[in-house]
Amino acid sequence: MLEVLEQNSFSSQQQIQLLHVVNYALHKKHYPQDTCGIIERKIKLLELTEQATPEKDNTEVASIKVRSVVMLELLKKTQLGTAHNDLTKICKLIAFVTGNSYNSIYNELQKGICFTKFHGKQIDEANSILKELNALIAIDKNKQY
Repeated sequence: MLEVLEQNSFSSQQQIQLLHVVNYALHKKHYPQDTCGIIERKIKLLELTEQATPEKDNTEVASIKVRSVVMLELLKKTQLGTAHNDLTKICKLIAFVTGNSYNSIYNELQKGICFTKFHGKQIDEANSILKELNALIAIDKNKQY
């Protein structure tokens, strides 16, 4: 299980959360009479869930696909896009700015990003923000990036 977590680009925080769930479930199964131990593990799970829950005013974070394409378009506009730079360097910047995994971003950009209906609201929001900034950039839902 530990190897699977590491091999599938789970963040450290995601691994911690999942391992706490497993810890709770195993302890409850093997020590059903240890009420204090079960309660302690349950409290830890609730604390982690509370920490991982976004603030109410920021309930939806754009997907890495949408954020990556916004960054690509901004870089293209400043002549720092893929026409002028290596994709690996661009992916390093996107990973640094977004906090997402370099490998995940590189894999997505390498195969090409196509949007689905799921991304529609996020793209509309990104386009609205770009318009408010008077940026001459818009993300096309139907284009492959």
